[in-house]
Amino acid sequence: MSIDKKHINKVNDLASLRENKLKNADFKKLSEFIHRNYGIYLSDKKYYLLQNRLVKRLRELGMDNFSEYTQFVLNRQEGKDEVLEMVDAITTNKTDFFREKQHFDFFSEILKKEFVGSTVKVWSAGCSTGQEAYSLCMILEESRQQNGIADYMVYGNDISYKVLETAKKGIYPYKLYSQIPVEFRKKYLLKSKNQNNPKIRIVPELRNKTYFFWMNLAQDNYPLQINFQFIFCRNTLIYFDRKLQQKIITLLSSFLVSGGYLFIGHSESLINLNTDGLRFIKPTIYQKI
Repeated sequence: MSIDKKHINKVNDLASLRENKLKNADFKKLSEFIHRNYGIYLSDKKYYLLQNRLVKRLRELGMDNFSEYTQFVLNRQEGKDEVLEMVDAITTNKTDFFREKQHFDFFSEILKKEFVGSTVKVWSAGCSTGQEAYSLCMILEESRQQNGIADYMVYGNDISYKVLETAKKGIYPYKLYSQIPVEFRKKYLLKSKNQNNPKIRIVPELRNKTYFFWMNLAQDNYPLQINFQFIFCRNTLIYFDRKLQQKIITLLSSFLVSGGYLFIGHSESLINLNTDGLRFIKPTIYQKI
C-alpha cells in the first residue's frame, strides 16, 4: 500500500501547529475581538475549541504560529477579509430540516387557526445553511395550496457568507433526504443524477419565496422594514451572554406584529430576561401582546 506524501505532510503540519499552542494573551485578544464585534462569547472553556478551529486557517495562510495569525487578523487593513474566515471557522452552523418537530407542528396548526387568507412573513434569525427556512416554506406552501394563507415570504440572516451561499443555492447532501417528511419529498425536492456524489435541491418555487442576507444579530439596528408574524431564533442565543441575549430578544420582538410568535431553541431559555410585551404560550414559544 502506497502512502500519500501530501497527506503525511498535511498531518505533520497540523500536528506542528497544535504543538505551537495558542497563547493565553492571543486567546484573550481574539475572544474579546469576536465578542465585541460579533457578540459571540468565548469563555475560557472555549480555549481549545478556538485553537483547534483556527489550525486550518493558519495552514492555509502559511503561518507558523498563532501569534502571527492574531496580529494579522486584528490588523484592520490586512486582516479584514480574514475576519470573516475566522467567524466562519468558529461558528458551528449545526442545523437540520424540521429540527425540533414540535415547533413545526405548532406552526402548521397556528396557520390554520389564525392566518387563513393572510400574507405571512417569517424570519429565520441565524438561518445557517437554510434548512429551517426551507422547512418553513414547505409548510407555508402546503397551506397556500390548500386555500389557507394567501401568500408568504421567508427571510433568513446569518453572519457567515459561506452558509448563506449554501442557503441561497438550496443544494444539500442526499443523506439529508430522510429528514424531510415523505409527503414533501416528491413535491419540493429535486434529485441529482450524479451517483458518485448525490445531492438534493429545493425546488425553485420555494427558493423564490426566500430572501437570505448577511446580518449580525449583535448589531444595534436591523436593516429591515418588515413586520413579521413569525420569528424563529433557535439555537442561536446560546452563543451570546445574557446582556446581549436581552438586547436581541428586545430587537426581535420589535419586528413582530401584535399577535406574532417568537420561537427559541429547546436548549435555550428567557428566564431572567425582560420579556415585557411577550406572552408565554408554551416552553420556547412566545406571543407578542
